[in-house]
Amino acid sequence: MTHDGMSSLQIAKQLRKVVSERTVRRWQHMYRSTDTIDLKTPAGRPRIIRTKSLIRKVKNRFIYKGRQSARKLVNSRGISKGTIGRIIHEDLHLHAYRVIVESILNDEHKQRRVSFTYWYFELGGIFNRQNDRVYAPSRYYADEHKGTKPTAKFPKKTYGMACGIEKWSFTSNYL
Repeated sequence: MTHDGMSSLQIAKQLRKVVSERTVRRWQHMYRSTDTIDLKTPAGRPRIIRTKSLIRKVKNRFIYKGRQSARKLVNSRGISKGTIGRIIHEDLHLHAYRVIVESILNDEHKQRRVSFTYWYFELGGIFNRQNDRVYAPSRYYADEHKGTKPTAKFPKKTYGMACGIEKWSFTSNYL
């Protein structure tokens, strides 16, 4: 279009105002000087924080340290929470998955679960799974790499609670 002698205003009108006249003028200037409109350097402010070296350091931290929280990365690297979030999600394509707590059961425990109505409550609050995350590209990968946390069948402070219903009355709970 520039070779045809069209002005930047005419080109902008033909593009139906998708791009501004100023952008068309900039493209024409770049085309006249370099015969291409490819950008040599990205327009705008240069990256000073989210560099390739920082992305590599964060990736290595996840590889070698295993379970790592974004908050710990923010504190150790001295950068903002948003920057770490963009590095994790946009650059490394990782997602946060909750750690799954699995019971270690043997055959006897499985039989007990089937034959009795017992509920076990852990009162210690030793493991708070809502704050523990594993960053991985998929749930399958997270499960393979420290995404499951085995726990004992009977924790330290455990109470068994049973409830019985008779024909005409409801028996109370006993410990």
